[in-house]
Amino acid sequence: MTTPSSPSLLSSQGQGFGISNAYKISIKSSRPSPSSSQLDASTLAIAHGGDRVYENGLFDPGPNGGTDGITVTASVSTWGDPPAKGDTKTFKGKLCKCTKSEIVNDSGKLREGMAEYTSDF
Repeated sequence: MTTPSSPSLLSSQGQGFGISNAYKISIKSSRPSPSSSQLDASTLAIAHGGDRVYENGLFDPGPNGGTDGITVTASVSTWGDPPAKGDTKTFKGKLCKCTKSEIVNDSGKLREGMAEYTSDF
């Protein structure tokens, strides 16, 4: 079975991702650094119309233990076989590992693959 030939997928900024048969890559970042978020520390003793009290919360680096608390996830759609589980790539400056890889064999259609990468590994 042959798959459509195309050059490696490039982002709009010209970044190559090193997956030659990819036709779609979606990248998401989550858990931004909570340095600017504040928690409401007001008590019931606040007077009617009084000002609420806000305090800085504790820093939570997230489950990856990084210093910025940001988790990057990428979903990759491919023609043909997807990258294997355990494969590593860099997305948004973070090393990500393939944690899910599946092949879709639909009758009468080209073989497609799907892989998910995450920086939390």
